[in-house]
Amino acid sequence: MFHTPKQKPRGGTLGALIASTGNISGAAAPVPAQLAPNIKRPGYHLSRYSVEDDLPQAQTQVAGKEKERPKSLPGGGAPLTWTATVSSVADTLASKRGWTEKLRDIEQVTFGAARSGRSTPVQTASSATDPDEWIDERWIREQETRREKRRKRKKAEVYITRHVAQIIQRQEFILKLTRALMMFGGPSHRLQAQIQSTGRVLDIQVNCMYLPDVVLISFDDSSTGTSNLKFIRQGSALNLAKLNAVYALYWSVIHDEQSVAEASGALDALMRKKQEYSAWQLVLTGGMCSSSICTVSFGGSFLDALVVFPLGALLVAIQLLSVRNELYSNVFEITVATLFSCIAAALASTNAFCYSAVASSSVVLILPGFIVLCGSLEIMSRNIVSGSVRMCYAVVYSLFLGFGLAMGAEAFEKITGHTIVGSTDYTCSISHDAAGPWYQRTPSLYWAFLTVPMYSLFLSMRNHAPWRSPEMLLLISISSIGWVTNHFTGIKFPNQSDISAAVGAFAVGVVANVYARFFSGNAFVIMITGILFQVPSGLGNGGLLTYASEKTAGSSTSYLSGFQTALQLISVAIGLTVGLGLSLALVHPIQSRRRAGGVFSL
Repeated sequence: MFHTPKQKPRGGTLGALIASTGNISGAAAPVPAQLAPNIKRPGYHLSRYSVEDDLPQAQTQVAGKEKERPKSLPGGGAPLTWTATVSSVADTLASKRGWTEKLRDIEQVTFGAARSGRSTPVQTASSATDPDEWIDERWIREQETRREKRRKRKKAEVYITRHVAQIIQRQEFILKLTRALMMFGGPSHRLQAQIQSTGRVLDIQVNCMYLPDVVLISFDDSSTGTSNLKFIRQGSALNLAKLNAVYALYWSVIHDEQSVAEASGALDALMRKKQEYSAWQLVLTGGMCSSSICTVSFGGSFLDALVVFPLGALLVAIQLLSVRNELYSNVFEITVATLFSCIAAALASTNAFCYSAVASSSVVLILPGFIVLCGSLEIMSRNIVSGSVRMCYAVVYSLFLGFGLAMGAEAFEKITGHTIVGSTDYTCSISHDAAGPWYQRTPSLYWAFLTVPMYSLFLSMRNHAPWRSPEMLLLISISSIGWVTNHFTGIKFPNQSDISAAVGAFAVGVVANVYARFFSGNAFVIMITGILFQVPSGLGNGGLLTYASEKTAGSSTSYLSGFQTALQLISVAIGLTVGLGLSLALVHPIQSRRRAGGVFSL
């Protein structure tokens, strides 16, 4: 096909080839073509792209210099007017972008107004080197916004998942801590305060209600308005070694020294851990407890202390075996008291042993002193339901023991046809001969320097306190302080066991709480032996033996004496409660913000 002179481009064949490269030099090209024509370059003339056809061609020089081009164009050329050549530029740009982009580019070419956020449609040598020239900034911002929203959404999902998992983990730790405290004989009147203080530190809304061997725990969720109720039933047995370990975990968690996951695993391992002492070791400690307290609390001789050793050992052995038989464990106390009362009556018939000393010291480890103490402390702490249940149980339990002692004495009289020698001789004056051998006399008070620490040692070991632990020396020392205070107060106030118990408990409580306050120790563990040492004073002036003797004599008021004995134990517990409460208020006048009332003490 032949071109007419009007149709033939001025650039010839080479110009047409160069012009055709503009069609592939757009944004879709991987590398901008370097042969793309620049219509704004001075002196570049192609008939198809030229915009100077209708413009004046004269370029005058002033003073030998070229006239300056207007600064309205990027290339320094003269301002353009709307001509057919501009239309050809618009047609050329139509192959690159949409109509919105065309109009903007034509406006920029025509009026020289640069648009922000857009690049020129025709590339120059300088613009071809900019990699972000053809990328829309609005699209970049939208992509960044989407990525940021996606990241925040994933972060929120991860946070919610972890947060829920942490809440469940914290709740499980509180449940395990509650079960451990109940299992190892923690202070029941402080249990609710300790659970709530732990929940406060862990940012868990928790409420609990304590009953003997039962705890109801409610976890509240304020965001959903729901609650989760847990029911825990766990029997308790005093174990000082494991209780001390539980207290250490409790302390580390509420002071943010240990994570909840680590403490929860430690509680699991602790509850599965074996006992501190084996069965035969506990049997020996039971015998030593009965022997050591026989002389110091019940006025027995060294011969009485020797013969009561197998009785105390037999008591612990039967107690360990009764756990395996649920039916026999219900009547364990009655049968043991009956057996030991009959044996003591048989020994007293020889006029060499004291009936009251042997019978009382043989059953000292099953006295309800700790139950009465916990009940009175719970009532003092306004836990009326659990405290009333414990106090009522302690009274009935005392009658069980008295009934067992009476049955043993009655069985001896019916079998042998003889009355019991010295059944009402509570000072052992009949069986002890002042002119007789030394082992049959009433021992001097100086022997208390040996027997009091000995009973404190073996009673602590019976409660599973490690004998090589640093707390063992404190247990013995505080228990000795309590006995000395109680003894000399009882001399000053005769027949007033509640006053002597209050003074002794106050001394024990002050020393133990001062140590726990300034040395971060466990006040409950180091004071419990000293408190239990003062409980047998409820049997010192007859106690349950008065009820047993009247029951044997056929008195119609024997049960009244039994209740009087129970009230005597309750009076001792009330004295202990008052003394412990005063000591705790004196040592801790200002409560800790973090623990509040969760002080681990009696």
